[in-house]
Amino acid sequence: MDLNLQVMDLSSEDEAVVATAKRDGIAVLSTLLTASELEPIRTEFDQLHLDMGKGPGTPGVRDSISGDAVLAYPHLVALYSHPRIIAVAQAILQEPVPWAWQIKTNRYTPEHVGVRRHTDGVVGELSPPFPRLSMAVFLDDIDAVSGALTYVPGSHLWHFAAADQPDKQSPTQEQIDTGDYIPVALRAGDVVIRVPEVWHAVIPIHHMRRYVTASYMTRGELSAQMTERIVAERERRVGSLDHVPEDLRPYYAVD
Repeated sequence: MDLNLQVMDLSSEDEAVVATAKRDGIAVLSTLLTASELEPIRTEFDQLHLDMGKGPGTPGVRDSISGDAVLAYPHLVALYSHPRIIAVAQAILQEPVPWAWQIKTNRYTPEHVGVRRHTDGVVGELSPPFPRLSMAVFLDDIDAVSGALTYVPGSHLWHFAAADQPDKQSPTQEQIDTGDYIPVALRAGDVVIRVPEVWHAVIPIHHMRRYVTASYMTRGELSAQMTERIVAERERRVGSLDHVPEDLRPYYAVD
């Protein structure tokens, strides 16, 4: 697989998104998708969940589908290689060809209690700066009354190793629990760009909360525990990628 792809240009709007994500840990690509573009994506999303035996949704349950099962749904899979999303990932990760190591859908069916305060980093371990990035394309409106994402701006930076701070310690769960969280309001068609290490949570959910998400990473140095987590996925993807849509293939390939 030829990974010598050109780094995409950023608009001034997306340059601001990159700067905000690096500073705060979360930024929003507003209205990436129009109402007409969302319609077939929602249709495929719901059909995928039916096809995978998840039904229309069970109150209080989070349904997730990941991996190759998603690849058969063209409107969903196109989001993982969307030019604006890839361009932002390239800029934040400083990686010409980010590896889409996880592709996934998530559905929270109300009434749902939400998600506790946490980090997607490894508690007790520091990592190199900006090794990973998550994106989530929201298919439903999210607000401060139902399902809002909350986070602590800048908290991701406390999880990164620094050469000038050899004695730096990873934050504890107690620190994460007591952080000063703020909400993010979202409209259907918005995309959350999130540095995984940022502390975040989800308030109780009273309306359907659906989103299509991917995790990208650099092809260089990672933390020890993250390296262990992705060994199986790297091994699984070695071989033919004929089943992967062409636009996604460079980002799906291991190397």
